[in-house]
Amino acid sequence: MLLFPRALSVLAVALLAACGGGDDDGGSPPPQRAPRPVSILVEVYDPTTNFVWENVSVRVVESDQEWSGCTCANPVQEWYLTDAAGQVLFDEFALARADVGFVEDGAGGAILGAHHAEDQATVVLEIDAVGFTPVIVEVPLSWSVPDVLVEVPFN
Repeated sequence: MLLFPRALSVLAVALLAACGGGDDDGGSPPPQRAPRPVSILVEVYDPTTNFVWENVSVRVVESDQEWSGCTCANPVQEWYLTDAAGQVLFDEFALARADVGFVEDGAGGAILGAHHAEDQATVVLEIDAVGFTPVIVEVPLSWSVPDVLVEVPFN
């Protein structure tokens, strides 16, 4: 008779171990990860000389937003010029102003959520200068990599 209760206790311990033990916190959900602001730093350079291009125009054309399923075109052609370092920064506020479908935080900055259905976007940029052929670049953004540096060869 002592064998049967011992077998049950061994079975109970095995079942608890298989279920993660008896230290369950009552089924509370895992902690939520906060949304992250996104940004794109664009560097435009001459691939022949490796020098950067100053005063080259860059703009946000559109964005494909995972959360909405929308590919939203920028309603305004707002151009930004590269600085002496050949760079333009589209921070979370510039991306929100582009009105290409980003969810915005309380301060008005473009964000991506941590949930699998809202953690990715692709932004399309156009780089142009007088006398050159425009270049189109697709920039993937994700919650895990919200700040992206894009180096664009331009000649």
